[in-house]
Amino acid sequence: MSEDEWDDRPKVEDFLYLVGESYTFEDRDSIEIIQIKRRDDGPWVTVHITQGPGIPRKLVMRIDEFLDSYGHLFDIKE
Repeated sequence: MSEDEWDDRPKVEDFLYLVGESYTFEDRDSIEIIQIKRRDDGPWVTVHITQGPGIPRKLVMRIDEFLDSYGHLFDIKE
């Protein structure tokens, strides 16, 4: 990967403000951003998804996947 490509990738620091944010759906299911972590291939997001009275499920995905799937639910600053 060239230095230009490396510099164009999203940085963890750009998304740290999202940690602790959550979204609750009409049916009271929710998604909460727990952690954003740097890995070799870019930032990764850890979320807890709660459905009904059960224990939250942990989901870990790359930041681009998270933004594509759930970005519209959060106030994403670009």
